[in-house]
Amino acid sequence: MSKKEKILIFTLAFLMVFSVGTMIVVKTVDYVSKGAEDLESFTLVVIARFFTIFGFLFIIGWAFFRGYFKDIEKPKTDILELHEKIEKKEKEELKTQLNSCQIN
Repeated sequence: MSKKEKILIFTLAFLMVFSVGTMIVVKTVDYVSKGAEDLESFTLVVIARFFTIFGFLFIIGWAFFRGYFKDIEKPKTDILELHEKIEKKEKEELKTQLNSCQIN
């Protein structure tokens, strides 16, 4: 993986975490400024958001360290090569069918 790709992946991960983190801070400030009394539901929402952040980071980290971002073009080329093989085989079968019809 090139340096540009690594920078892009980490930038996207940072932006995701930063946006969710900013949302948590804004909601917390809003909650505190209103003086709301329902602390249990607020705490539950904040914990759920933290799990969202850490889950996202875990998935990105897991995929990165397992090597899923090393060659993202390979599946595309594999599918194109398979498609070419299938087309070639179909043409050969069509030729043999035409040849067998002409002989009869």
